[in-house]
Amino acid sequence: MVLGVLIVACCVVFAVWRLVKPRSSSSTVYPGKLGADPSPSCIALAIWTWLKPRSVKSPPMYPGCLPLIGHGYQLVGDEKHMFKCEKQINDFCLQNNDLIEIRLGTHSVFVLTDPDDCLTVANNCLEKPYVYKYGDNVYGRGLVTTKVNIWKTHRKLLNPAFNLNVLQSFVGEYCRQAKLLVSSLASEAGKGPFDIQPYLITNVLKTAYRTTFGTKVDENSEILKTYSDATEKLLMLMIGRMHNIWLHLSFIYKMTTSGKESDKRANIMKGITESVMNNRKSELKAANQRDKIGESATDDFVPLLDRMLDLTDKQDAFTDDDIREHLDTIVGAAYDTTATALTFILIVIGSHHDVQEKMYQELKKVLEHEERDINKHDLPKLVYMEAVIKETLRLYPPAPRFARTSNIDVKLKNYTLPANCTYAISVYGLHRHAMWGPDKDQFVPDRWLDPARLPKNPNFFAAFSLGRRNCIGKLYGMMAIKTTLSYILRHYRIHSDIEKLETRCDLLLKPVAGHFITLESRVY
Repeated sequence: MVLGVLIVACCVVFAVWRLVKPRSSSSTVYPGKLGADPSPSCIALAIWTWLKPRSVKSPPMYPGCLPLIGHGYQLVGDEKHMFKCEKQINDFCLQNNDLIEIRLGTHSVFVLTDPDDCLTVANNCLEKPYVYKYGDNVYGRGLVTTKVNIWKTHRKLLNPAFNLNVLQSFVGEYCRQAKLLVSSLASEAGKGPFDIQPYLITNVLKTAYRTTFGTKVDENSEILKTYSDATEKLLMLMIGRMHNIWLHLSFIYKMTTSGKESDKRANIMKGITESVMNNRKSELKAANQRDKIGESATDDFVPLLDRMLDLTDKQDAFTDDDIREHLDTIVGAAYDTTATALTFILIVIGSHHDVQEKMYQELKKVLEHEERDINKHDLPKLVYMEAVIKETLRLYPPAPRFARTSNIDVKLKNYTLPANCTYAISVYGLHRHAMWGPDKDQFVPDRWLDPARLPKNPNFFAAFSLGRRNCIGKLYGMMAIKTTLSYILRHYRIHSDIEKLETRCDLLLKPVAGHFITLESRVY
């Protein structure tokens, strides 16, 4: 606190000195400006922002806010430290009526964990804060980062490509990739703990690439490796930029090594996607298939690229840049979140052998003890498996928070939030709210089998975001996860120790230690 007072005092003295110091005869004072240069006014504005009285009805301020700096200093550190801070903020929010304020510099960020308030913000504040634009090199103007006016139009056009009938046509590809994963894991069985994440990332990326682009790739594909490396590097650069306030200024970032590397990697991704698009256009034209996509049977496999090209032919729906950016967004968002979710699920069931055995017995019952591929009729019958998936995503949501902004005030149950601030919906906090009961911090998949054990509020689960701008691929992800688990469980017993699990969080919540698993071969 003493440091904070000293900072304010120094800023006040400096601002006053700049205002009263003698000017040279050549100095020009512009009308409407506070003095000859803007620094005093900027400092004065920052001081006023800090010192102005807070409304009696303002939400509680998170402890430790310093003048001008806010809480930013608390978030300095690696991803493990940042997630520790985030959990502390969530706990404070849950203990203070589910709404608090933190400050990054002088900018207010309101953290929410109340289910009704979260839905109000999610439905009424569709614009995303400026930091999301740092994902442009990764996702372009895809659904994750684009402006609301574009999102509304494109989401409506893309929704049919993610309906149940279309996604059921992908089940065969899910099966094919899951069998390849099981085969690749054979080299690890019986050899002790290992990191399964690289296997899952490769598997999910191949699945996403095939269902999105329509292109078959194998583990050794140079295209797959180049695309994956470019995506991973771009995500790391984006996270680094978010954490460094000086890099928030685009003209500075573009001059840095990171900025130049980001552009280089983005051009690599762009080149690969454009090449695939052009090849696919030629293939469809040669096979005279473009006019038949809309007439294909619901069971026919039609990749998302083909459907977007068909929409463009018939409705002039997308430019080539639109298609490329949506494809990169779908692949990038799908493979990282799905692989992370699968990692957590395997760690959890490897530590709860009774749960794992119930999943295995359910599989045998649904498949009638046959060694066959999963089909679209089997997936809805895996009720207990779905409960396990949801309970894992409740405790370990890959996307533990999302943020929105608004140019108008937002009225909530107990407060009216001011415009032009950031509203952070804490999925992690929402999933550990008191409404879940005294066992809210425990892994209890059976709660999903009994509606009486679930919260009465319908907005209790946000693993795939919440409201109108939720994740378009939530059903895609759930079906892919179920299919993959069904093959792993039929061939292996999983062992792990969740007590050793440590997590970090940058964009996604991920395991960083204690996440190795052991596989034991099983005869189905």
